Amino acid sequence: MPVGILKITFIMKNSKKLVSVILSAALMTPLMSCANEPAKREDDGVFNIVTSFYPMQILVMNVAGGIDGVTVECMSDPNIGCIHDHVFTTDDLRKVENADVYVENGLELETFNDQLLNAYPDLTIIEAASEVNDAPEDEGEVNGHVWTSIDDYIIEIRTVSAALSEADPSHAADYEANAEAYIGKVEQLRSEYEDQIAAVEGMSVLVIDETLPSFCEWPGLDYKVVETDHEQSALSAGDIADTIDWMNENGVTVIFVSADSDAGIADSIAAEIGGSIFEFGTCMTGEVYADAYLDQMGNNLELLQYLG
Repeated sequence: MPVGILKITFIMKNSKKLVSVILSAALMTPLMSCANEPAKREDDGVFNIVTSFYPMQILVMNVAGGIDGVTVECMSDPNIGCIHDHVFTTDDLRKVENADVYVENGLELETFNDQLLNAYPDLTIIEAASEVNDAPEDEGEVNGHVWTSIDDYIIEIRTVSAALSEADPSHAADYEANAEAYIGKVEQLRSEYEDQIAAVEGMSVLVIDETLPSFCEWPGLDYKVVETDHEQSALSAGDIADTIDWMNENGVTVIFVSADSDAGIADSIAAEIGGSIFEFGTCMTGEVYADAYLDQMGNNLELLQYLG
């Protein structure tokens, strides 16, 4: 468990979510008013799976890929970043309209489910993280970026496989076989870096990204978070000074960031304490191919050997 959390919050974050919901509702109102009854997809003999965003797309590509009569499509662009900032487009909604099932991460990352279900009340939603029970929390707010934990990602794979098998029983054996093969690859990756993972247990780090706490928790890192939520403005001088004081008092010199983190904050703190910055992949954006998670996580595990 983390030694503590230093959370820096901004009104902008909640305001942006509110604007996103309002805009989403505005887009969906004309769509819903075009007919008295919600549009229903014609049975074309193909089982269409639509995912919410990039990490779910990669997961489902591995569980459902290569199965005749099954398609996998992502609702959003693979480089939008975290889905909780997403604003619907009409193209997104067309994809969902043609879905037999919709696969999301859950844990409150997809904030627009009410709008989806208002438009498509018969939509089957599969929540990949529904069986994850160790998501990081701060003041009752769940951090849903749990796929950055290898342990939780395996839970998500099994949950999605079981749900797809129930929704599409004619391909149940295929989903199960694909899921077990993919889990085998993930577990093999973890075993290859077993020594590096063990070596960092108990180490304390500063984290400047909301997507990395789960990555820190599963190997047993202690951490504090400066949460800037990707789009936020820079921290105040006072906030940075407090963070530097904590690092100096606890002998912490390692800073975790992602490509979406505020580089200016990390650079300022590292320069002040003589610290080292390590950039980790969050598996939240990237190229769309089946091994994308394995490649990003493999790079992360490779970095662990340089922390000490």
